[in-house]
Amino acid sequence: MLRSPLANGSLDVTRECQNFVDNGEYLIIIQDAHPLGRERAYKFIRWKVALIVVQLPREDESNRIKELNAHFAVAEPGKKWLGKDGAAIEIRPNAEYRLLTGRTSNSDGFLVVVSSANL
Repeated sequence: MLRSPLANGSLDVTRECQNFVDNGEYLIIIQDAHPLGRERAYKFIRWKVALIVVQLPREDESNRIKELNAHFAVAEPGKKWLGKDGAAIEIRPNAEYRLLTGRTSNSDGFLVVVSSANL
């Protein structure tokens, strides 16, 4: 078990650190410099990228769907695509951002979620 004088008051922080050391599980969230404050989240499991979540503005959705249709196999029209490596690319409502990252979103757009097939 990891012990730190900084974490004495926070068992949750200690658990997160222990999970990082033992399992390579962690979440990196990068906020764009854009005034709307959109974010990109990268979830790692066993030290590998398992999930990427990108917030995009609603007005980009139709162009993003066209782009995904052109590059990936369509699994579910307008909602899900598959990469050659089996990765899934999905368009999801922004309301799911909290479920995927644990953080509340300030964006009113949509999510593009890429999940690895190898984990």
